[in-house]
Amino acid sequence: MCRKKVGLTGFDCRCGNLFCGLHRYSDKHNCPYDYKAEAAAKIRKENPVVVAEKIQRI
Repeated sequence: MCRKKVGLTGFDCRCGNLFCGLHRYSDKHNCPYDYKAEAAAKIRKENPVVVAEKIQRI
């Protein structure tokens, strides 16, 4: 983005690139990584559907 030399202070993004402090956030460097889809998949995986048996009335 700004062509700064980041050295040891660079930030790794989930898209696989290294960015300076100004461009470390996904909205600042037009990140192609889909954070919403990953979060939805994680929630879907960690919270399985629970189906209980129906109660029989007397």
